[in-house]
Amino acid sequence: MKESTQIIVAVVIIAAGWIVTTLATGWWTRQICKRIIKELKEQGAISAATAVSLPYSPSVQVKSTILNFGYRDYRPKALEVLVLGEVVTKTINDQYYLNEDMLL
Repeated sequence: MKESTQIIVAVVIIAAGWIVTTLATGWWTRQICKRIIKELKEQGAISAATAVSLPYSPSVQVKSTILNFGYRDYRPKALEVLVLGEVVTKTINDQYYLNEDMLL
């Protein structure tokens, strides 16, 4: 196989891997968003009066080490996406509740 063909094949494989990884991360974040919505529904957080604090909110500082073993925690990023999409509303006390008008 020619060297130029090998380079083209390598670039295609790297691009395909990047695309698959990006799609998989997006799919997983969507699944986590659904879980957060379900959790807030189960806790009855549907208004500012019934808002709940979440242990994985981005405002909670977590110790980070040099070597992190295990799966990445997508919950803070998914919660941030839900807040930006106005599906979940954040109170001034760092508590969260569902905005049922935007849920659909």
